[in-house]
Amino acid sequence: MPTTPLLAAFLLTLFSGAASAASYGDTSPLYAGGGAGRMQFSAPCGGAEACKGQDNGSAKVFAGFNFAPFSAWQGSELTSSVELVGYRSGKMSLARERGAASLRGAGLSYRISSRETDALSVHARAGLARLSGKFDGVSNASAGVTGGLGMAYALDKHLSLTADYDVFKAGVGALARTHVHLLTFGAAWKF
Repeated sequence: MPTTPLLAAFLLTLFSGAASAASYGDTSPLYAGGGAGRMQFSAPCGGAEACKGQDNGSAKVFAGFNFAPFSAWQGSELTSSVELVGYRSGKMSLARERGAASLRGAGLSYRISSRETDALSVHARAGLARLSGKFDGVSNASAGVTGGLGMAYALDKHLSLTADYDVFKAGVGALARTHVHLLTFGAAWKF
């Protein structure tokens, strides 16, 4: 997936929502963060069985733009955002005859957050991503859909602790029918 369309979509979103930034007071609508955790995946190995693996450590980085908060019902505060996300797995051991796999990917997601208390918020995201890496000794790449759930706990107006669960399902290319699950714990900074 070419990076130019992703960058253009992000910049268009950033500039079209710039007028909404005034409602954030002394913070910016821009945020960035990352986390570390574990990745599990299953992929077709040829034949009826799927190869399954779990890595020894994965990472995720993200950057996004929050649109102005809105209220869906009395007492609620919802915030939507557009987010660029990058993923990287550690080395995953497969069955002895299959060797090892390592994966990396990038995507663009739409995220919606609901603030539950002054400090706690929950969020869901959905989008498209590209997954590539070495599997069974061969380099492959594929595009697919991604989704996730998470929560953030604000330590102050800029820094939050995060926990996220992301799922990636590749639907085309050499990695078709690949499922990836990523659980990460990390932090985010609102500028």
